[in-house]
Amino acid sequence: MTGVMHMDRHGALAGAAKPPSQQSIHFFDCAQLVPEAWANGGGSTRTIAKRAAGDGGIEWRVSLATLNGPAKFSQFPGVDRTLLLLDEGAVDLHSQDGAWFARPGQPVQFPGDLLIWASVPARPVGVLNVMTRRGAWQASVDMASDSLRISAASTHLVLCVAGQWSVAGALFNGVSLEPMTGIWIDGRREEIDLHAVGPGARLVSIAIDPVER
Repeated sequence: MTGVMHMDRHGALAGAAKPPSQQSIHFFDCAQLVPEAWANGGGSTRTIAKRAAGDGGIEWRVSLATLNGPAKFSQFPGVDRTLLLLDEGAVDLHSQDGAWFARPGQPVQFPGDLLIWASVPARPVGVLNVMTRRGAWQASVDMASDSLRISAASTHLVLCVAGQWSVAGALFNGVSLEPMTGIWIDGRREEIDLHAVGPGARLVSIAIDPVER
């Protein structure tokens, strides 16, 4: 597997279907993901990856959302949410139980059960949204700007937000990521090193693992 990220774009973009349970690697390009408009008109969502539950709900989901203005978030009982602001500016979240203030590169976590209102700048902003079924799955979301080594996880996604990143690992010689492209890996067993190419690079790492019982 050599060359830049988009050499394998067609195999990467099987919508947001769940990969097989064995180790699998999918490349994705966010520009190729179909946006779904919110019913309230406050934004739109592009699903990057998800695992469906047997009851018709979700085990976990990773998506990009564009907030066009003040908006009410849908409620997801029994789900924990992480929101990461990808653009400059601020997103303030309010509910009757508290408030959360999202700033670029700083993930905020809140229960999906709550009725959340979001206030945003006058212009549209992009956010990363990670949802996991409480008590079954847990997610760790981090932003890197220089280099990053990711260790084994049940599911791992990396998304280049800005600049260019080189990827090094047993299966990734010569692979690089450009803005708003990424890799979704299930069942990974080896470590992977990512390095920023030039200044101003930003990359998001999302690790999703089952909760130990």
